[in-house]
Amino acid sequence: MIIETPRLRLRAFRRADIASIVAGLNDWTVAQWLSRTPFPYAVTDAEAWLADADRAHAGGRYAIADRISDDLIGAIGIEPDDVERELGYWLGADHWGKGLASEAVGALVAAAFGTLGVRRLHATTDPDNARSQRVLLKAGFRQIGAQPADPPTRRGHTFRPLFERVS
Repeated sequence: MIIETPRLRLRAFRRADIASIVAGLNDWTVAQWLSRTPFPYAVTDAEAWLADADRAHAGGRYAIADRISDDLIGAIGIEPDDVERELGYWLGADHWGKGLASEAVGALVAAAFGTLGVRRLHATTDPDNARSQRVLLKAGFRQIGAQPADPPTRRGHTFRPLFERVS
């Protein structure tokens, strides 16, 4: 499934995206906010992550690409997490401050509650990541508390704010 917005195309990942994935995730300004992504990030990490790309795409994992050039600028996904579904995303730092994260999150949340049949989403952020928290609030999430960060976040916090959106 492809989801298009005015400026973005959410699509399946391709092997041609590997260089952009590695470059984006080796930027500390991006990686410092991500809880599960290795840093530094190697080509072998991207290859392993893409090994199940087709299955993951069917479940809700997408490349965020520029709608005109189709170049990868980030990633977004809804991953299984026990009984709920967890939203996660990253965007290359060169693309911050343009409303693109909000555009991608809004589009995927709409698809999740529509096409994918999701009933509840949750997301966490680093406590210092005010930008990501604003993206979630703009997409209709509400903060419902916090959850332990085990291990601690890359910025040393032992908890992460917890956000939820219900269809």
